[in-house]
Amino acid sequence: MIDKIVAGTILLLTTAGCVTAWASAPPPPVNQNLGIPDGVFNSMTMDICGSCHFNPDTASAPVKQGYLPDRHHLRIDTPIGEYSASPFPEKSPDGTHKCTTCHAVDWVEEPSRPLGGYFRFALDPTGAEFRNCLSCHQQKVGVASVHHLTAKAQAAQCNACHGSLINDPNGELWVLRVIPSMSPNPGFGDGNIGDTGHREGGCRYCHNGGTDDVSGRVVPGPNANMLTHHGTGLGQPNSGTVHTCSLCHDAIPPNHTLQGCVRCHAPTSLHSIQADSDGDGVAGTYEEQPFFGHIGTSKDCMGCHMGGSAAPASVMSAAAADSAPLFGPLLPEIERINTTKIIEGEPSVLLFTGAGYLAARADNDIMTKVVFTPKDNGTPPLEIAPENVTFTTMEVQIPPTLSPGSYSVSAVNGTMSSIPVNLVVTPAVRISSVSCDSGTVTINGVGFSSYLDVVDSGTRVIDMEDSEQCSIESWTDTKIVAGCGSAVDDSIRVDSVFGSVTAAVEGCKSSGRPRWWEVWSWWSAWSWSRR
Repeated sequence: MIDKIVAGTILLLTTAGCVTAWASAPPPPVNQNLGIPDGVFNSMTMDICGSCHFNPDTASAPVKQGYLPDRHHLRIDTPIGEYSASPFPEKSPDGTHKCTTCHAVDWVEEPSRPLGGYFRFALDPTGAEFRNCLSCHQQKVGVASVHHLTAKAQAAQCNACHGSLINDPNGELWVLRVIPSMSPNPGFGDGNIGDTGHREGGCRYCHNGGTDDVSGRVVPGPNANMLTHHGTGLGQPNSGTVHTCSLCHDAIPPNHTLQGCVRCHAPTSLHSIQADSDGDGVAGTYEEQPFFGHIGTSKDCMGCHMGGSAAPASVMSAAAADSAPLFGPLLPEIERINTTKIIEGEPSVLLFTGAGYLAARADNDIMTKVVFTPKDNGTPPLEIAPENVTFTTMEVQIPPTLSPGSYSVSAVNGTMSSIPVNLVVTPAVRISSVSCDSGTVTINGVGFSSYLDVVDSGTRVIDMEDSEQCSIESWTDTKIVAGCGSAVDDSIRVDSVFGSVTAAVEGCKSSGRPRWWEVWSWWSAWSWSRR
């Protein structure tokens, strides 16, 4: 899933170290490199989903990375929630995700089989439709995006996916009239018109439609902000959302003001977004080029302060901007990490590439930390201090004790949190012991997950000597009992949803001579028959 579609007008500023070129100034549109590119995402197709999610390393947006089947299989035995995407929740015997709550199976009659038939996936596992995102993650085509019909979006937890590019809509309710120097409606009122057709320093002066001449991305216009916000479906009629227009608007358009916008876009976020436009390795020093952030020059401040261009440029000098209220730490960005999958119990080093990791402070104090938040098991987040930190890179040592699961990973600089990326820790599939009794093989270990008695399910036990598949009598995450016949005497392989493991097995293969208890049983029966 793309869990983070742009809901804001401030999200798309390029950060140092991620690109080598800048769009021409002034915009619009701003550089399309930070956050999700400005656009409307409510008419998705499988191909569009796959363009980001099937190869996140080359995706045009910071989608949650990681091998998708692993992320989904980690949900096995976790509760099915109100907004779950499981298409067949009624197939679960206990209200948790199972293989069959996502993958439909059919019974195929075949009298020659021991049970008179077998189970088969309803869809071809090798076909694209077997994992068609839109089969489970529904959208209202042309009205609401698949990403904004999720539980987090319905709870207005926008920052959970967008990071500190926007504020916490439920926790920071700003009232701009308490800051007298701020214009009540920047970017929308009258005033001197700049090069882009909007008031210089106002929101729409930079955040509007056009073509980013670095990435080539087209931002729809005119009124790009209205299109991208309304295109989420939040507050829109017949969208399936629980929200109304009041989620964003404090009055009926066209009389609404920035009072509604600041629920998501307020000083705590605006004062932390700035690109290193001069390439000196720091940002936010008030010596940046204009229109590449919110705190780089006086021109970037005047849209909100001093009524924009209604005040002379000399009024809002760099010195005045330096004392602006609520200036916060620079917003960090994760552009990529070197791997998105770790196996339980194996120590790993993650290399983060992005920007804003080394604070622009005189003492170069490292304020950044990396936070790993489990998605499903309810355990507290894990905070790790990085090593070998520069402005654009950092290394993080991952302890081998990190539990299996899907994690939301954010770089946090002070109070500012990056857009999260995904890290998957898969269970280690290991065999601790194998025993055999008359062809019944008992396998003890960890990471076996669940078994699905379906052709081509990928879960099975194989007799390696004869390449025969054993019949499964019972299967849990830690113990498997399988009937492999009396011939097995080499090794067996367990194929689970998280990997394969092989172990030796002895004591099953017959020598061709009767064993002592078989001789005793025969002799006892014969002797009684002679009496």
